[in-house]
Amino acid sequence: MLSTIGQSRINALASAGEANDAQKILEEVDKAVQSEGWHFNRFNDVPLVKGTGSIGHTNNGTAITTSTPHYLVKDENVINEGVTLTVASITSNTVAVLSAAPSVTTTYYADRIEVPTDVLNIDLSIYQYAGIDPVARGKFLFDRKDSSYKFTDDVKAIITYQLPFETTTDTGEPAIPEYARRYIVTKAARIFAGRHVGDPQLVKLASQEEYEARMNLIHKESENGDYSIFNSRLSNYTVVRDASTSYPYAVIA
Repeated sequence: MLSTIGQSRINALASAGEANDAQKILEEVDKAVQSEGWHFNRFNDVPLVKGTGSIGHTNNGTAITTSTPHYLVKDENVINEGVTLTVASITSNTVAVLSAAPSVTTTYYADRIEVPTDVLNIDLSIYQYAGIDPVARGKFLFDRKDSSYKFTDDVKAIITYQLPFETTTDTGEPAIPEYARRYIVTKAARIFAGRHVGDPQLVKLASQEEYEARMNLIHKESENGDYSIFNSRLSNYTVVRDASTSYPYAVIA
């Protein structure tokens, strides 16, 4: 990105200056591109289980105190050491009173579904979950139809994850592939050049590199994803007439 505007490359990041600005732009573009959802970071039928989100707290009798907002509401059910308790009242966003004194200092949201922290987008199949309309709101799924965080069952979701930009260890963490990384870098370089130099010719050259990288990304996406016309929910549903599966791919696999 620095070489795009004629600056020397660096070996280590700084806390200020052009190199730091380039890093921030790269992070912005990385998240924006991954948010589009690609074969490498979008997964279908991911189980999301209610009752897994936890609350760490101290307690004085039935009153619990948390170091961060607890998000609890009155009459909500929670689980402490396998026992279901009810939120009797809310004193503040860090203090709540339960129906009985908890026996341990970790309590779980009984009816909420917690959204993983590395999720960029989450969706549920309308064919499998016609009775609910969940969206990610903060830490939890929120049902827009009932205006509630309460879910009666676990769900399977279509999730777009934010994967690491590059592998930093030898543990084989799921970093994005090289063709996606190349596109993100060229797009970030074009934005960086436009903001810091503004030379139309320079931006045009950077845009050409971005275009070529984008075409390669789409080619690899199509190749690895094995897409066809029947990947469309509407066309697939029309052909197979089967609404029992949460995503069309599983029907035609």
